Amino acid sequence: MKQWLFRPCNFGFRTTLKWFSDFKIEGKENLPIDGPLLVAPNHLSNLDPAIVASVVPKPPVFLAKKELFKVPPASFLLRSYGAYPVDRRSADMKALNWITNKLVNEDRIAIMFPEGTRSKEGGLLRGQPGVALLAITTGVPVVPFALTGSEHLQNVMRVFKPTADMTLRIGKPFKVNTRNERTSRTEIARVTEEIMIRIARLMPEDKRGYYTDTVEKDFIVTSEHVPETGSSK
Repeated sequence: MKQWLFRPCNFGFRTTLKWFSDFKIEGKENLPIDGPLLVAPNHLSNLDPAIVASVVPKPPVFLAKKELFKVPPASFLLRSYGAYPVDRRSADMKALNWITNKLVNEDRIAIMFPEGTRSKEGGLLRGQPGVALLAITTGVPVVPFALTGSEHLQNVMRVFKPTADMTLRIGKPFKVNTRNERTSRTEIARVTEEIMIRIARLMPEDKRGYYTDTVEKDFIVTSEHVPETGSSK
């Protein structure tokens, strides 16, 4: 299905963000402008996908919980926006294969929240393996995003009046050191931890949550990625 709904929605939302919110973006120069990309943000509100999408350089794709697709009109609109259903209670290989195809064969940007669900307290939750698995098997660079202030935007209708003070910090892109189609749970867990620590380092100290005590760990299985074609300004 064509992603025809994204551009008009994104334009409208960027306009309302400018009108109603104090939205600061730090580190946008770290965001590559070419090639496939995994964007890995923390997750605070229902509007986070739209907030993050308003910053990336081209229309992204998403995975969204399958419950949102039960009503046909909603399913049609979500797919037209760029979303695909995922079963968060199991290893949904159909969803992972879909997003892998978008990354590898179409050079798309995929926005995936490594926590897997919203943090109700605002601190980072323990990361889930989906983003790490994609980073390992595809070799696509990952960019960590740290968002604060969006927790007051839970109702999706706030897209029309997103009144909030928000800051989005964008970290440097990085890649998994080795690419492996078959990998161990231990390796996936370690990559997941390093992804979350990179997000945690961008967060205020009181919002690092599960990763407060591990934020200074050395990186072993991931390293900085230097884009070949420059960065956005």
